[in-house]
Amino acid sequence: MSSKEINARFKAFPKAQAKALQSVREQICDLLPGAKEEIKYGIPTWTSVGIGIIGLDGFKNHNSIFPYGGDLGSELRGQLAKFESTKGSIHFEVDQVFPKALLRKIILRKIQLINESFPNSKGKVFEFYTTGFLKAKGSLKNGELHGYWEWYRKDGIIMRSGNFKAGNQVGEWITYDATGSVYKVSQK
Repeated sequence: MSSKEINARFKAFPKAQAKALQSVREQICDLLPGAKEEIKYGIPTWTSVGIGIIGLDGFKNHNSIFPYGGDLGSELRGQLAKFESTKGSIHFEVDQVFPKALLRKIILRKIQLINESFPNSKGKVFEFYTTGFLKAKGSLKNGELHGYWEWYRKDGIIMRSGNFKAGNQVGEWITYDATGSVYKVSQK
């Protein structure tokens, strides 16, 4: 779903609620410039490489933020105590904007949880910057870097790529300049 469709979705709510949703949406976009807005699990969600970071939607009696699982930690639980919550959502008033400082903490914790969830059962690794941009991707085998890897700058532009075999660099390695163009190619 495009940004235009998400705009239309939020504008369908009563004026005060639509304004609150749009304000929170803008905050999320500001905090996660490396994430993509899409519909995931039936709601507007910010993702990076298809992984849901946070969702936002409105309902008849409340608006909700969806941090998509994981333990937000005792400090955040305490700060969220004034909000009604379910196992997967945090509710806030239809005409109120969710506090940006608290939203930032939720997003930072969620990125931390995502990073800690790798490697997955197939050895695949994704690591993200706190802005939602991809930092690195590749695979591990027996706990060592193995296969093709890529590293990215904080703005999401590729920085370096190459292959590993059992933790050792092998084959062609490419270094990219700040625009993502090939700067140097070397053999290992």
